[in-house]
Amino acid sequence: MMTERRIKVDFPNIDLTPDDISGYYLDAGADIVQSGEVADVDEFIKNLEEYNKLQYRLMDKTDRLCESMEHMLDNEFVIVNDLNPIFEEVDQITERMEDMKYFIPRDEVLEVLEKYLSLHQRLFDKPVFYVESGWDVIQDYGL
Repeated sequence: MMTERRIKVDFPNIDLTPDDISGYYLDAGADIVQSGEVADVDEFIKNLEEYNKLQYRLMDKTDRLCESMEHMLDNEFVIVNDLNPIFEEVDQITERMEDMKYFIPRDEVLEVLEKYLSLHQRLFDKPVFYVESGWDVIQDYGL
């Protein structure tokens, strides 16, 4: 049976202070505090730090997903199985980011997401086979 090898990725340390944040973001944070969406500017900064970390995670996982999708382009069909949770991980990260208020994504994150959407569109017209478990079952399909 084929197993997936996992590699730990260390994300950059992104401890933010008010000095690191532009006046534009601080003004936005003050507006968000006034609207009652966050308790204070410190919570806004904490959320901003979490959002930055999520962006790095999203960029890494989506980039790895794009590599897999690029390999699928040459095939006449697409096989999706439940062994690789990366689609779910990407969805969870983006859902968490959607819950956060007033943040602008980094350009490099947008580039990776655009690549993902482009690949997704190109794969959309291919027949898809959903396989419920491992490599041994895929072989039963004669693929």
